[in-house]
Amino acid sequence: MAILEGLGEGLRRVYVGSRYGLEREIVSRSWANAMSVYLLPVRPLTRPGQRSLWWLWALWAMLLLPIALLHALWVLLRTRPSVIVGTGGYAAFPPLVWGILLRIPTLIHEQNLSPGLVNRLLAPWVSTVCVTYPESAQHLQARRLVVTGLPIRPQILSARPDQKRFRLYPDRKTVLVFGGSRGSRVLTQTALALREDLKELQFLIVTGDSVGTNGHSPRFLNGQGAYTVLVPYITEMGSALATADVVVARAGASTLSELAALRKPAVIVPWAGAANDHQRANAQRLGDSSWCAVLPERELTSQRLAQEIRALLRRSPALSQQREHRNPSNALLSILREIEVLLYEQTKKA
Repeated sequence: MAILEGLGEGLRRVYVGSRYGLEREIVSRSWANAMSVYLLPVRPLTRPGQRSLWWLWALWAMLLLPIALLHALWVLLRTRPSVIVGTGGYAAFPPLVWGILLRIPTLIHEQNLSPGLVNRLLAPWVSTVCVTYPESAQHLQARRLVVTGLPIRPQILSARPDQKRFRLYPDRKTVLVFGGSRGSRVLTQTALALREDLKELQFLIVTGDSVGTNGHSPRFLNGQGAYTVLVPYITEMGSALATADVVVARAGASTLSELAALRKPAVIVPWAGAANDHQRANAQRLGDSSWCAVLPERELTSQRLAQEIRALLRRSPALSQQREHRNPSNALLSILREIEVLLYEQTKKA
């Protein structure tokens, strides 16, 4: 989304996603006035161990793919894009394939250290490949590869603490728990299990698909354990991160970049089921970062998580002295510069 935000007003922007993803609700609601939104009938290719009867879900994804490809062709013929930008998700595959076949300039951005399937397949054929980490280059065969970093939304860095917005107490330390846009049942349940061990704190838990909540409404837990607010989704993530004293999260590339820029104390629990084990690779790159602790999911228990949270809270005053906000515009400007090059080359051919 940061790339779309950075495009000038003179350009018409079109967003293509999946009708089965969170974008069906979030993007359509938040971006409907800023751009045209098209949602394809495309699903991720499920792998063994990800869910029960995984092969049926994988078969369904394969059956939907021809329909999604036809839908994407209709979108491209309708919108006539000058450049197609993909960020590696499965919904990017159909429009990028048609962009390559129709000789429309194409750019992909790989957020993670270990590239996903879509970007590995299409990297040799797109016009430009941008990557967050230099190490990603060894996994990609590209005609043109540029290390740009990962754009961070300016709102993340400029946000201020706001306990009132999330119905939290202003005089208690706050632990923010989230597992990406879909949430994490494991992180949610583990955090709920340690409420009695950390009664002096309060928790803000993002549950994803309404796990532990009543539809779209927040749920409040008090009584025996730490005061806890459960919400299905947070749109003001900048405020949530600013409010938190400690974060418990997965190792998605965007999450790690934002936490690193803020130097926010965090317990990072890589998702073992991530495609190509990219979350573990992302987390390993953190090394011995002073602001975070990496906790493998196989070692995750309520006692261990409570121990890591307490340790980070003890070190928090020293970490706050080290906190220096990075300039989030460098990565975005680098990607926009590559898009401008593709646009310029396209106008020269016209």
